Amino acid sequence: MSQWPGLKRVVVFRSELVDRPLHESLRSHYADHPDVAVVLVVERIGVHDLSAVAPYGICAVIRTGELTARPGLLATVKATVAQGGYRLPPKLGATVRNAVSRPSQPRRPIGQPGVLLKPFDLTLVTLAAQGRTTEKSAQHLDRSPEYVKTARRRLYQRLGVTGITACVGYAAREGLLWNGEAS
Repeated sequence: MSQWPGLKRVVVFRSELVDRPLHESLRSHYADHPDVAVVLVVERIGVHDLSAVAPYGICAVIRTGELTARPGLLATVKATVAQGGYRLPPKLGATVRNAVSRPSQPRRPIGQPGVLLKPFDLTLVTLAAQGRTTEKSAQHLDRSPEYVKTARRRLYQRLGVTGITACVGYAAREGLLWNGEAS
């Protein structure tokens, strides 16, 4: 942690991917230390992962491969964050910028009053956000893959979207992810 006057304190979290245990650790850390900036070092991360953990003080993201290619990168990023800066990996940063500048247009606005996620729908979306395939979700739910596919299609129709990514985005924006019991 940085302890120089006028600079933010910085902590580093490492994980292979953004999963539920990391999310819970970040949430707990943020609850105890909301003034501490977080540098996240992960092997894999996507925009939906970033949107799920961004509220917990994430100021920088470094992919593990970047550390291998650039040995001094972590120290540089920590110094940048301590001074109030932010950092995303190049491809992830470009994806986030594109998503912000050109948001996708669903057939109808997502999340209008009356369009709510049922507990089972939320479980489906949470499992997808954790990176589970239809087959893995079906195993977890003790259902057939066809049942899960049908349930997802019904959810898409209710929300007016065409895929699970849009459903995950909706749930992340509404703060619904990781509240279910889909571990």
